[in-house]
Amino acid sequence: MKKNLLLLTTLLSLFFTSCQFTEEITFNKNGSGHYNLKVDMSQMLKGMSGLKEKDSLQKKPEKVDSTIYFKDILTLKKDSIAKLSASDQAILHAIKDLKLHINMDEEKEIMVMDYAMDFREISQINAIQEKMEKAQQLQDNKAKKDNITDHEVQYIYSKHQFQRKVVMKELSEEDRQKFEDNQSQYGMFMNGSTFKLIYNFPKKIKKVSYPDVSYANNHKSLIIEVSMDSLTKNPKLLDFQVEF
Repeated sequence: MKKNLLLLTTLLSLFFTSCQFTEEITFNKNGSGHYNLKVDMSQMLKGMSGLKEKDSLQKKPEKVDSTIYFKDILTLKKDSIAKLSASDQAILHAIKDLKLHINMDEEKEIMVMDYAMDFREISQINAIQEKMEKAQQLQDNKAKKDNITDHEVQYIYSKHQFQRKVVMKELSEEDRQKFEDNQSQYGMFMNGSTFKLIYNFPKKIKKVSYPDVSYANNHKSLIIEVSMDSLTKNPKLLDFQVEF
């Protein structure tokens, strides 16, 4: 029993301390752009490979290189979608152009998921992570969302300013309890994971309200990186403004 508990703890710690999240947004002059969220779990895969038994009968390393188009899921699941509320249907149709690329190569110890979406205007990617969760939930045939979050992210972009705005949600008592339970269960394993922002603008950045920021591309790109542990404890940590 103790051995199994130790193995479970090791696997959980590998998963949550080895994920690198990168959110990159590139803006065009007309306000359109490209959104990308990369989840790199290669270190987790590398750590887990070390736990495998070394024997000659080990199965062939798994390799996956696949792209999932959410518009195809909407077509495939149209009957299920018709039973959802009007608001949930609107959320799903708002990300019909979202695609997920999965690149996994056990032999090379690579495991990366890329969510990507072109947008015509910035409002299309507001609360994008919640939208992705709902789409994934639909794909997995899950009727109820278990991963409760206490906030959503909104993006505001104008001629002279960009804002990444974190809005805290008003959760029901039941959802608040689920959220706190999830925090208690997984919070200790978040140490080591990072969340990086890379925002590329068509004009030079004059000022950023965030205290620790790096610049690239002739001051047209900003880079911010924080630990997932600190972000989990304080979602508004990445609430800031950019002036042009």
